Amino acid sequence: MLVLMGILRRQSPMQAQASTKQRPKDTFRRTRVLASTSYEVLKRDRFLMAFPALSLAATAVISVVVWMVVWATTTGLSLGTVDDPEKWAVEPIVWVGLVVGVLLCTFASIYFTTALTIGAWERFQGRTPTFERCISAANARLHVIVPWAILAGLVGVVFELMYRLPRIFRHMEQAGRNIPVVGPFAAFGSMIVAVVLESIWYFVTYLVVPILVVEETGPIASCKRSFHLFRKTWGKSLIAQVGFELIGILIFLPGLALAALVVLAGLGSTAALFVGIGVGVAWLLVVIVAMSAIVGIFKMALYLYVTTGEVPGDFQGTDLEKAFAGDSFLKVERRTRKPRGMT
Repeated sequence: MLVLMGILRRQSPMQAQASTKQRPKDTFRRTRVLASTSYEVLKRDRFLMAFPALSLAATAVISVVVWMVVWATTTGLSLGTVDDPEKWAVEPIVWVGLVVGVLLCTFASIYFTTALTIGAWERFQGRTPTFERCISAANARLHVIVPWAILAGLVGVVFELMYRLPRIFRHMEQAGRNIPVVGPFAAFGSMIVAVVLESIWYFVTYLVVPILVVEETGPIASCKRSFHLFRKTWGKSLIAQVGFELIGILIFLPGLALAALVVLAGLGSTAALFVGIGVGVAWLLVVIVAMSAIVGIFKMALYLYVTTGEVPGDFQGTDLEKAFAGDSFLKVERRTRKPRGMT
């Protein structure tokens, strides 16, 4: 793991503050410093990586179980016909499976992300978090996690349906149905709209989990609060998130190269192919888990700074205050809200 994260080596405060101009390269440099600082926090509490891993595992199990239940209770359903409009019309269980699956996967993701965020919050408050305490605190917040998971899950169902429209139209064409010319274009357009709306939704709800952890407000209030904070920092938050994703890609590339070498070394044999795929997938999962933990830690640090004006100790000298919000906005937020202590 240390080798994987070598690219995130921490810069000194003098390096981080070397330039005050808001050029793109300076902003991405700050993102690397912030990612490195988040990783330093993660190194002290490595168990936090268990939460993204558990989220991935839970999502996989839920998806398999829901698919098996739907398959067992329908007639002739397969991966090739799951988007067939006739199946959706005569097999209501397909709709039920989609909704239940998305809701359960969303809940699992939010629940374990909440536990991770609680661990970061405890560390920033000077305490030593534990796995058991993080889970216990997440359980104590189920009254806000569940409603938010339901709202986010239903929004996810809408996005999923929009993504499925092109495949549904393709099934209709294969069945010999006469589809107006506008049909395929409408389906393709729905995917573009879905991508745009899903991206907007992601950033509007960027700080919802820290809000759930600290303020424990309902889903609508948390969404409004997150949008309020994001609206003041949207440009820099967007650049930071893109920067985190680029860092993840850079860390994944060595694993991809290693997988390719394994395949080439085996001269294209089946065994080498499977080993290469296994290496690539394993590396990818490690990168996803590590970067998910790093982003969760960063979001908690960002929330604390924006709402209290206090830069967590680990982030001192990282230009956190310069990277995101203006002084006038911060003054208002500091007067408006002070996070409660850990419960």
